[in-house]
Amino acid sequence: MSSIFAQLKARLVVSCQASPGDPLEDTDALRRMALAAIGGGAAGLRVNSAEHIAVLRRDTSVPIIGIQKQYGPAGLRITPDFTAAASLAAAGASIIALDCTDRTWPGGDPWRELIARIHQELKLPVMADVATLDDAVRAAAAGADCIGPTLHGYTEGTRGIQSFNWELLAAMNKQLAVPIMAEGHIITPAEARRALAGGAWCVIVGSAITRPGVIAARFARAIERWRTPAPIIGVDIGGTSIKAGIVASSGEISCPVQVATAAGAGREAITAGFAAAVEQVLEAARAARLEPAGIGIATAGAVDSHNGSIFAATENLPGWTGFPLAAFARERFHLPTAVVNDAQAAALSELYFGVGRGLENFVAITIGTGVGAGIVCDGKLLKGEHGFAGTVGHHVLVAGGRPCNCGRRGCLEAYVSTAALIREYRDNGGVLDGEVDDAAQVLLINQLAKQGDAAARKAYAALSGYLAEGIANVFNVLDPQAVLLGGGLIDGQPNFVQEVGSRVRALLPFGARRHPRVQSATAGRFAGLQGAATLVFEA
Repeated sequence: MSSIFAQLKARLVVSCQASPGDPLEDTDALRRMALAAIGGGAAGLRVNSAEHIAVLRRDTSVPIIGIQKQYGPAGLRITPDFTAAASLAAAGASIIALDCTDRTWPGGDPWRELIARIHQELKLPVMADVATLDDAVRAAAAGADCIGPTLHGYTEGTRGIQSFNWELLAAMNKQLAVPIMAEGHIITPAEARRALAGGAWCVIVGSAITRPGVIAARFARAIERWRTPAPIIGVDIGGTSIKAGIVASSGEISCPVQVATAAGAGREAITAGFAAAVEQVLEAARAARLEPAGIGIATAGAVDSHNGSIFAATENLPGWTGFPLAAFARERFHLPTAVVNDAQAAALSELYFGVGRGLENFVAITIGTGVGAGIVCDGKLLKGEHGFAGTVGHHVLVAGGRPCNCGRRGCLEAYVSTAALIREYRDNGGVLDGEVDDAAQVLLINQLAKQGDAAARKAYAALSGYLAEGIANVFNVLDPQAVLLGGGLIDGQPNFVQEVGSRVRALLPFGARRHPRVQSATAGRFAGLQGAATLVFEA
């Protein structure tokens, strides 16, 4: 057994299979495909049916993971009984793969018994195909020799997931002593390398290599959606209001609505406002004979990219932390749903519809109540493991400085924000009406700065100095092509953006040679809607 696994260590295994009715569902076609994969460097194969394995064994001695798919009223099961396992072994399989999830299957043999009998009677190792970490732990305890998250995305609790779960791989690698075969939704060579770096024993790739129909369909769908894309409902959930509308593939917004967030009343009030906004847009869409194909949601807080839940949020949205927003929207409206942080959505809006269209690497910073950002690297948005990528407002600018609402001191956001602008204005002799809320006060300072008011200009000058320090840090860490600045705090202040750019050039090492590009973002008040919608267009 150990020699089989040694041959597969840190290597590629290619799954050569065809779905029922596929033109490639032919033994000789699959044989040629498998041999081509081996010629390209595959160290092993994963093959369905004893018939196909027997034919391949005449041509190759590489390890073959054998499976027997059985289709029935309950769905698909992999190697359901010992008779199927014995046939695979007789045909020349090196490893027998089984469905080891917690699903019940009429007429099949219990998978724990199958593992024991395959070991005792067939003298072959067993690969457990699982969907969750609990499945994997149970399979390892029952004696499975290797485990793959093959069925993640196909069981009731994981259905609909169409990307590899890196967190699951890490957890399996940490808790299990048996080899982990990275299988399921591995599409690119970069993902294969990442899987090995994440502790996978080997990588199993199927559709991305061996199914021309699937590969062609991926390209065809992308082109067709570009030609005639269905519109998406975009939603932007903020602490004060919830904006929603129909987003066309061009970024054009129609049927816009806005409702109060009523955040102070907690999670139920926020979700009620969200649902009301979407219902209004759907009603307007029906009247306009539009059929939205999904919902894209931008929201304050860190968003878990794996499931669209709110990983963390401030008290601007009480009770929002932990809320399964994507699941709530899908269940309520029965539409594909994507959720993204609002500042990250603004970066996507710039990437697809704004000045970021000609850029591959940039940072879009939104300045308002706080400082948020979205990072685009090689044309893709960076979200981070828990959705915190781009949280530039909470990197420390002044050690031990002003208290920040995140609990630390000296963060950029403590010096560049609504509250910071009001503070600087007052410190420079400006007078404000204490009965007016912060938003109204900032609007007044903004207008006064345009009119030449000394205190207002000094306030903005102070903020430009702090922001330049922060952006210089961003350039040193990420070295982007550009930093784009937007947000209500600096709307209509082009001199502010120019001043920040000049200060950044002066601060940066080799600034004169690097020519750091700092400019105004073009995304407007609907940036959150546009950016969130792009995630659904992409999907």
